[in-house]
Amino acid sequence: MDIKDLNEFRSEFEAMQQQAMQGSCNDEGCVEDEYEDYPDYLRAIYAEIMPPSKSGITISRWDLKRMAAQLDESFALDVRERMFKNFMQWIATPEDMKAVVGVFKEHMDMKSDLYREYGEKYPSSKEIFDVKIAKAEKAKKYLDKVYVEFFT
Repeated sequence: MDIKDLNEFRSEFEAMQQQAMQGSCNDEGCVEDEYEDYPDYLRAIYAEIMPPSKSGITISRWDLKRMAAQLDESFALDVRERMFKNFMQWIATPEDMKAVVGVFKEHMDMKSDLYREYGEKYPSSKEIFDVKIAKAEKAKKYLDKVYVEFFT
């Protein structure tokens, strides 16, 4: 590789870095925001509920599929964020949102019950599970707050 090729490679790399900093890009051009019609409260819910580090609960793709089935909704397995978006897009009324919040809280309660059981069976790990349960309770309160702020 000579200096000319190296400089050309460097300029291509810098151009790719610049595009990455401006937004997600593909062959047809750059797309600023893929979720234009995605309400801010759904982004906030996703950011607060879906990461186990914040909510204490792991919500897998299969969990999302099961929760949607409880509400007679269905969608294909996909990336978790897209599945969440598909799950939440049918919400049109406060009753729909209340049902979704109820399903999420039910799921969190089920996982918290498992954590309590694990804490009893394995006392040395109880401390870890208690932290997860506390985060889940905080996440449930957050869901209630979002419902009140945006749907009542």
